Amino acid sequence: MSSTAKAIAVARDLAASLAIRFPAGGAGLNTVRQAFDANGWPMIFVSHDANEAAGQAVVAIRIKGVDMVSKDVLGNSLTAYTPHTLEFAYEMSATAGLPIPTSIQLAIANYQAMNVGIRYQLKQIANATAVTEASINAKSADADLDMLYWPTKLG
Repeated sequence: MSSTAKAIAVARDLAASLAIRFPAGGAGLNTVRQAFDANGWPMIFVSHDANEAAGQAVVAIRIKGVDMVSKDVLGNSLTAYTPHTLEFAYEMSATAGLPIPTSIQLAIANYQAMNVGIRYQLKQIANATAVTEASINAKSADADLDMLYWPTKLG
């Protein structure tokens, strides 16, 4: 059994902060849209004029629960109320090593995302692939940053 309440609250606050950082009508990223993935975890999409197609500047953020590393009495996995994992994704350009959103846009979004204080996973999506739940699910983390001293963490 898991609860999405904490993740939804964190996403709501993060989306509000991103909306301030990327105001509507701005020249760059200017639209913040909230959604839910197929498992009920909150997602945030930041784009220019709500255009989230492949080849466009889009930053996607998903916040989801972490396995508690323990099982319930029936042997089922448990999802912790906290901490959570924040997945941060964007599409890469055809030019090797460069993202489609500008470095300034990514720095602003990253700053807000990292301030929530939870595990952070960066996922750079291949060129010509829209940043969607499916592309995020299919991509392994390019960077996985976790607290150094989480007492129940394995490994």
